[in-house]
Amino acid sequence: MAGRRLARGARILFVTFARGLGPRDLVVRLGARPGEVLDPITFAAAERLTFNDRESVRVARFGECAGWSYALEHGWPSNAWWAHSDVSAGGVEVLHLTPKPDDPPRECWYYRDGQTVGRFDIGDTPDGGMAFLLPAFEEAGLLDDDVNEEFDSMSATLTALPQHFGLSLPRQDIFHERLAAAVTAVVPPENLGD
Repeated sequence: MAGRRLARGARILFVTFARGLGPRDLVVRLGARPGEVLDPITFAAAERLTFNDRESVRVARFGECAGWSYALEHGWPSNAWWAHSDVSAGGVEVLHLTPKPDDPPRECWYYRDGQTVGRFDIGDTPDGGMAFLLPAFEEAGLLDDDVNEEFDSMSATLTALPQHFGLSLPRQDIFHERLAAAVTAVVPPENLGD
């Protein structure tokens, strides 16, 4: 497979944020072996490791920003999508964004202390356990009744989430610099469902 991509050429990245857990511990919870961190690699190098002619792997590039650890996994669904009890155990907060390229829509999951707080489709209005996000969504214009068809609800959602949680990603570093990396799976995992 020569590079799975989302619409408009966007790369498929599974993004996991964790508060209350260091970056190296986060990648271990995502499937990396303790102590097996690769030398820092670029975005392109992580994709080459993920999609090659021999054996596909899931690679996480990781770091820390604004008090949150983050991991960016290329190409294949992350353990944060289905192994929430392990990823968020011990009082850890986890926010996970999954593009679901083979089964849209894209989703946002929020876990805390081994429990699923809630989920919603990116671009939709959260409810139930995620209703605490409504003020941030209202501020981003996502709750307006008169939204025109040019309104980009995906971008607005991806603006509202960082504002609410106080998180950010160093975009320059992610796409152009070398970040620490770890292999979180050696074969494409099965989609275990929601």
